[in-house]
Amino acid sequence: MKNKYLMIVLLLGLAGMFTIQSCTKDESPTPVIYKADVPSAPTPAVGFVVPLAGTTYPLKWEGTTGSVDLYIGLDEATTKVTVTGKTYNYTAAVGGHYFWYLQTKDANGIVSTSPTWNFYINSAPTAPELTAPADAAVGFSVAGALTWTSSDAEHDAIKYDVYFGTTATPGLVTVGQTAATFSPTMVASTKYYWKVVATDSHGASTSSAVHSFTTGLEPIMTFTGLYLCDEPAEAYSYDVTFTKASATTIKTVNYWNSGWTATFTLDLVKMSFIMTSYTFSAGWTGVESGVIDPVTGTMTGYYSLWKDGVVQETGIHTYTKK
Repeated sequence: MKNKYLMIVLLLGLAGMFTIQSCTKDESPTPVIYKADVPSAPTPAVGFVVPLAGTTYPLKWEGTTGSVDLYIGLDEATTKVTVTGKTYNYTAAVGGHYFWYLQTKDANGIVSTSPTWNFYINSAPTAPELTAPADAAVGFSVAGALTWTSSDAEHDAIKYDVYFGTTATPGLVTVGQTAATFSPTMVASTKYYWKVVATDSHGASTSSAVHSFTTGLEPIMTFTGLYLCDEPAEAYSYDVTFTKASATTIKTVNYWNSGWTATFTLDLVKMSFIMTSYTFSAGWTGVESGVIDPVTGTMTGYYSLWKDGVVQETGIHTYTKK
């Protein structure tokens, strides 16, 4: 029996020892998490447009000490440079969309990478392409419009200054317009010069080349100049000169070879002309109407002349350009 009690005491003693040991405080060290500095707060700010004021642009950031690896490039961050500090002067040859990020490494070889940031270096608009009229064009309509195209890589709004005139160094005629077209006041048979300067919202500008063109004749001008007037019924002809009186009228100072001034009104749609009842001198009056040829300038009219109200002559006039 004594042995039985002894065994129970031993078991209870061992249980107590295990209980005491399980309550002992764990003295093992806390794990250390290593993490390199993470760059932040970039300058220029993400998406910022840097004016095209030079070729060197300062990049700045926060959150690092020591050296970092900087990756940067146009459209893709591919070029690597090692930088000590928190700033780097980046040299860019052209404007465009630039991307960059930073990598840091601590003494334990742990690498941290910043987000990929981006900014724009502003580029000037493309040089305006003068689309109409074509350079050195001949016969451009006096009512025509000048047109051009230009674009901007950063999608900035573009404004245009137009230079226009009759000299090889045309003067400024309109400033800051947004439309890519301009309708100047022009006269026939004249050589004009023009160019366009495009400017974006950051003040960067590009000029087109200077182009030239020559306007054509006004339609009325086809019917001006020296003519031979033929009167078949009279077997008689003589010279007569017509000059422009307006956009729709011509006149002569030698009507009927008599030194009379007469005005013809031309209908350039119906291709016809008319001289309404007209008093010349010493009681003479007359009318004439007929058709015109827009290609040759030939005019054929039927006329009647009165002296003091009495018909003196009727017939056909054929005016042929000489």
